[in-house]
Amino acid sequence: MALLAGAAIVSNVLMRKDRSRSVMYFSSFGTDDVCTEVRYLPEDSGVDPLVQYVDELLLGPMTNRFKHLFAQGTKVEFCTVEKGVCYVGLSREALHPNKQTADIQTGIELLKVNIVKRFTEISTVLVYIDGRSVYGNG
Repeated sequence: MALLAGAAIVSNVLMRKDRSRSVMYFSSFGTDDVCTEVRYLPEDSGVDPLVQYVDELLLGPMTNRFKHLFAQGTKVEFCTVEKGVCYVGLSREALHPNKQTADIQTGIELLKVNIVKRFTEISTVLVYIDGRSVYGNG
């Protein structure tokens, strides 16, 4: 019991206070489940928190049990919010799913879920790949 308490204290002391807890959602290999992963992202890094979050999502999961949303190399071309609508533009690499990624539609849906759950002031996410509107963007 004392060992557990000591570990908790050390963990609490070592945890950086300038980070915020973020939950990310990814597809799982071998099942249709959507799984969560917790990350601690820097606060006040000088980068827009939404852009930072989307960049982290595009890096993919930290565990090898989950799929990347999009192919490695996918970048954020733009990411803005206007009146509760988030506009996210992804590079053309997102058009090339592989065995390590979700299919394009699943990747887009999970991107939207991640953003809306993390940024509650956003009600709609419109996604563009290589400058073109995709899946249900009107």
